Amino acid sequence: VVGAGPTGVEMAGQIAELANKTLDGTFRHIDSRSAKVILLDAAPKVLPPFADSLGQSAAKRLEKMGVDIQLGAMVTDLDAHGLTVKDSDGTVRRISAKTKVWSAGVAASPLGKTLAEQSGAEIDRAGRVLVNKDLTLPGHSDVFVVGDMMSLDKLPGVAQVAIQGGRYAAQVIEDGVEAVRAGKDVPERKPFKYFDKGSMATVSRFSAVAQVGPIKITGFIAWVMWLLVHLLYIVGFRSRLTTVISWLTAFFSKGRGQLAITEQQVDARRAMFYFTGNDPVAAPEVTAPEPESATLPLQESRR
Repeated sequence: VVGAGPTGVEMAGQIAELANKTLDGTFRHIDSRSAKVILLDAAPKVLPPFADSLGQSAAKRLEKMGVDIQLGAMVTDLDAHGLTVKDSDGTVRRISAKTKVWSAGVAASPLGKTLAEQSGAEIDRAGRVLVNKDLTLPGHSDVFVVGDMMSLDKLPGVAQVAIQGGRYAAQVIEDGVEAVRAGKDVPERKPFKYFDKGSMATVSRFSAVAQVGPIKITGFIAWVMWLLVHLLYIVGFRSRLTTVISWLTAFFSKGRGQLAITEQQVDARRAMFYFTGNDPVAAPEVTAPEPESATLPLQESRR
């Protein structure tokens, strides 16, 4: 797993649980001890956006689950057989791995580059558009850029920024429309101000870390907070109820719902082999599922 931010920590923890608990208790011929989960990051600590104590707590929990954490390790190359890593001391080494998960950030939508070229705006290293304080394109006060495509004051690319930015832009537009309808001058725009409501990350089942201002919480309480906050932001009672039922099923069935391979995953693996020219493992044949099913349960092939 490349990237020890919130996504990487959650992914490494989930894979470790899947290998050491779910598979170990379901498949008799699988030795979970042969599974090795490695978490890589060029940064010197786990969860860089969080306080040091929370990063240390998450790292301790992951190591207890058997995750090998390697910090100060920058991935410089990637292929079907593994990764090339450059350590902080300049040492270059190779890690063999058939399964790689990238969680070290993504590039912005190509639309950002198009907007920049046509408007004369600048973009940052990730391809995000540098906007004015009111989230508009420089020289174009009627064009707003929000979410992952916006770059302003080094704000993080998280949902909180996107939600608050979208609401701000909508309010500015609404105020302008109402002023024009009333025959008044369009009010002066106040600069966008981001309010950090806190950060959370799950590490494993019943374990998480949370930071709300100066308050830092770890363990089970932080995990419950994570569940409640995510339920709060799910739209609609039916969706919330479905989510709760899904969670309860996963908890009491020891994660059997994780044992599924989608056709998209298989197609992605085949595509990687096609473009790289490497085929270390033949891609499995997949029979198209019935219309009412989108996944292929592994239990059907269990011996």
